[in-house]
Amino acid sequence: MNIDDMDAIDHQTPGDMLKGIFERQRELLHKYSPIELKTLPCIVPGTAPVDIDSYHGQHVIKERLYNTIIELAEVADCMKNKAWKQSMIQTDVRHLKEEVADALHFFIEMCILIGIDADELFDLYSRKSEINKFRQRSKY
Repeated sequence: MNIDDMDAIDHQTPGDMLKGIFERQRELLHKYSPIELKTLPCIVPGTAPVDIDSYHGQHVIKERLYNTIIELAEVADCMKNKAWKQSMIQTDVRHLKEEVADALHFFIEMCILIGIDADELFDLYSRKSEINKFRQRSKY
């Protein structure tokens, strides 16, 4: 099944969409934990956030990070045009966007496991954005 197989969904996310994404991912995290516990108990967090100073906690976070990287590599793989190719290949935009959504799932889950919520992620992003603007203005 892929995104095109889904009917239009009712976005019952009250207010903040980023918070809605975090809520949905937290639900999936809890739903899939018992399933993953049967197959890969070493990557199941148990609780969120995990203890980031423990071997297990770091393993769980790294696993989500690796999954994010794999999905981003799948995004890159959707783009087939190379400088040395003599013919252009049309991009499967639907597939590319689906892989971006997959990467976002794992990234948000990693945030949850680290203890970052939607508000903190927005704050971190905003502060970093201001640093980048300063660097552009100052020709850093």
